[in-house]
Amino acid sequence: MAAIRNHNHLELIDEKYVVFADPQRRFLDCSDGVCELLGFSRAEMLGKTIEQISYDTAEVAPRFESYLKQGLQEGDFILSNRSGAPILVKYRSWVFSDGCLAAAWQPAEAWEQRYVEALLELRLDQLKVKIAIALKAIQQRQAALTANDGLEIHQKLRDAISNLRCL
Repeated sequence: MAAIRNHNHLELIDEKYVVFADPQRRFLDCSDGVCELLGFSRAEMLGKTIEQISYDTAEVAPRFESYLKQGLQEGDFILSNRSGAPILVKYRSWVFSDGCLAAAWQPAEAWEQRYVEALLELRLDQLKVKIAIALKAIQQRQAALTANDGLEIHQKLRDAISNLRCL
């Protein structure tokens, strides 16, 4: 269960990475998992805005406005930890009937995280290293695939390798 105080929403009970925000996109509360993921204490997180922990701040306002109108939103987003390193998460956000604005995050698989790090690397001296790390992580994931894994994951991995080769 998420270590969140004074929030009882069944959708969030088994989630490790949970945040609550206000309509101005400031964090009101967060789970211990969020603090660990981003490298901030709870006291540091409270009052920060979503933009302050986002890798691409231009995306935040329009996405948040859409979320408020829809009442439910899910997708992928790139956060930024204390050091500025990108963290890819899958998120699901709710506008609850009691007025709570909450989101649950799920950090991406290791291969996805390494892939995003390579795609976002701007320093040429580090790009080759990041590509090599991402390719190794993707190949390890491919080796671990079973017959039960869907075609979608196979295609995603092939696409990621193709994209890295283009870099």
